[in-house]
Amino acid sequence: MLDIEQMASTRIVIVDDHELARRGLRSVLQNNPDLQVIAEIASGEEAVQRAEELHADIILLDITLPRMSGIEAAGRIHQSSPTSRVIFVSQHDSVVLAKDAMRAGGCAYVVKSDAGRDLLSAISAVQAGKTFVSRTLLARGWNS
Repeated sequence: MLDIEQMASTRIVIVDDHELARRGLRSVLQNNPDLQVIAEIASGEEAVQRAEELHADIILLDITLPRMSGIEAAGRIHQSSPTSRVIFVSQHDSVVLAKDAMRAGGCAYVVKSDAGRDLLSAISAVQAGKTFVSRTLLARGWNS
């Protein structure tokens, strides 16, 4: 008999203030039947407000958001929805900024230019309880 938990898909929220970026992330995820995008949000404030109600397994979070940065939002999301795992997906490829994001509660950091190749790997790593950083950051000297 299959466990209901095993049958459930991974519930994902995409937070980015650019509609085109949200669409691009959704397109990377949509061919995987085990991943379900349950909401698309355009601001850090709304992500914090809705995190507790949505009970997402994974929140894909941009850093540069209006009024509240993704780094600030991640800390607040971690308080209101501690079971949600944050994966930062950002255009910023600075190792220093990525480390700040991870300290704020991120489980993974994917540079947007790497998302097509690295996003699904990041999700798998986070689901397995591991951290993940994309190849651009590794090439720039990332070390744990």
